[in-house]
Amino acid sequence: MIFQKIARLLKSEINGYSWHVGDLLQSEAELAVRYNVSRNTLRKALSLLEGEGIIHRKHGSGTYIQKKNFVAHIDHMNSFSEIAHKSGKEAGSQIMKFEVQDASPTIATELNLVPGEQVYYIKRLRFIEDNAAQLEETWMSVARFPDLTVSHMQKSKFSYIENECGIKIIGTYETFSPTFPTPEIASILRISPRDPILKIQTQAVDSNSIPLDYSLLYSNIIEFQVKYFFPR
Repeated sequence: MIFQKIARLLKSEINGYSWHVGDLLQSEAELAVRYNVSRNTLRKALSLLEGEGIIHRKHGSGTYIQKKNFVAHIDHMNSFSEIAHKSGKEAGSQIMKFEVQDASPTIATELNLVPGEQVYYIKRLRFIEDNAAQLEETWMSVARFPDLTVSHMQKSKFSYIENECGIKIIGTYETFSPTFPTPEIASILRISPRDPILKIQTQAVDSNSIPLDYSLLYSNIIEFQVKYFFPR
């Protein structure tokens, strides 16, 4: 529905860097003109955001930003859980699939394996305080991580690799590309197929530059935004 689309657009704008908690939004009339919708449609959109606690409407005063969704500040490599905890937020995971597969030629290349070698395939949905923030698909070598379990993946993958396996992760290679979600991914992330997302290919490596995993991340940029700082 149109009012839900307007709510998503407003939410994305509020979560940008130009707005702060306590700021006064434009009037209903001005917002209706800007988004080319009726006042009634605009009010329905604002009601959705008010129900989520993002805005607060004061009679005779206006509409104020009450909270902004999660924005991660990153200045070095962190796991999803570490990013959330560093910002004082609670992270969670729902394991949607955990199985052993034969590595395809593409996955074998990414993990420096021979096609057909066994790999774990893990599909998990990552949450920031109950908000669907990121869908992750991960492949890892069974031979290298024979004791990997669902329990490990419900927590931090990096913590398992470093603390339980004793392997030092020296960094990750990451490739970013904006895209639109498939209907399945949109449904999982609780967004519209017309909402853009950020697709990230990642590959963590050890001190010998040997791949530890290969992952595809689909980030809900409405709920999970990242601000990077690269020291010179």
